[in-house]
Amino acid sequence: MITERYKNVTKEDRQAINKYLMTGDLSLIDGGVMSEFEQEFAKYIGVKYAVAYCNGTAALHAASYACGASKDSTFISSIYSYHGTILSLLENNSKVILVDYEDNYLTIDLDSLEKNITKDVSGIIVTHCWGNLVDYEKLKRIKEKYNLRVIVDASHAHGAEYNGKKVGSLSCEDITCFSLGKNKLMSAGELGVAVTNDKELYQRLLFIGHPNRVPNALDADSPLRKFSNGIGNKYRPHALALVLGLEQIKRFNKKLEMNQMTNKYLSEEINKIPGFYTLGTHKNCTRTYWKLHVFIDKDYWKNISIDKIVDALRNCGLSLEQFHNYDLSEQLKIWTNERYDGQVINKSTKKSPKDIIVLPGYIDISKKDQKAIINAFKKVSKNREGLI
Repeated sequence: MITERYKNVTKEDRQAINKYLMTGDLSLIDGGVMSEFEQEFAKYIGVKYAVAYCNGTAALHAASYACGASKDSTFISSIYSYHGTILSLLENNSKVILVDYEDNYLTIDLDSLEKNITKDVSGIIVTHCWGNLVDYEKLKRIKEKYNLRVIVDASHAHGAEYNGKKVGSLSCEDITCFSLGKNKLMSAGELGVAVTNDKELYQRLLFIGHPNRVPNALDADSPLRKFSNGIGNKYRPHALALVLGLEQIKRFNKKLEMNQMTNKYLSEEINKIPGFYTLGTHKNCTRTYWKLHVFIDKDYWKNISIDKIVDALRNCGLSLEQFHNYDLSEQLKIWTNERYDGQVINKSTKKSPKDIIVLPGYIDISKKDQKAIINAFKKVSKNREGLI
């Protein structure tokens, strides 16, 4: 079996938690470790503002509200996306147009998106699935041309860059959300954060999900100060998650470097093997690898099913994560639940991408284990006839 050597919980984490527990301050409204985390995360991304939430889904819900999602709005998103990304809009009563994804990237097809922009569309929400970035050159052009709000779900893409700038700090993004949930590249157990450079959007982010933080945390000139409290469900993060989040930020650059180096090497080697190829990457984009997805070449495998190929790789000792591929038919059942009756308009012609092998997004594995992964793909490719 392949052994991941990177330890996500360290001695420093335990020491930081123990030190914080001595304060006895397990719940907080504002200031303290919450303000420290927000400031450090904003600094890491390179933005002015960050607001912490209990998880990434809550951050997306708040971002959708802040960017105008309501019963009078329509947003566009990809049908291939985390189900909670779409729910963030639906829970704000917005209509959502679902469009196609790009076959070789699994990101939103921005040509399909642009064809569906009407005068009623007020915004876009894009997901960097598995750490692979959307075509930012097209996204920037579309935002400028149509003056739309852009929300980015970067829950899989901490530290990813376009033209050398981190996702979340780009001018074509209004609000970008990150998850620090279970097993994410930056993980604090359960934690989320939304970032922006727009002061008004920052005020609106504070206004939802942070009871009792409002009105005092708002600027003196904010029109929202007329309210005695915020709105929406309570989305405050737990203090200990914030402590863990701060520790993650401190050592994340090294973790990200290992993640990118390991998976880039595996991708390059797998791409040399007949029958397999990995996700494409858009121009000037530097991705992260929350998971490593490998396509099978249907022409090479002919009538051999993906299940047989997956079983053969597992027999070679690989641990695969086939559940990390969105089942669009099942997600549509959620998005068209009676709670959201009439809100979803599906313009996509795409089915779930079936011919994908999902590997973990490795951080630090030995050269021996890297060679074992590559040799497993070579062996299965060479034994194609034996799988018929």
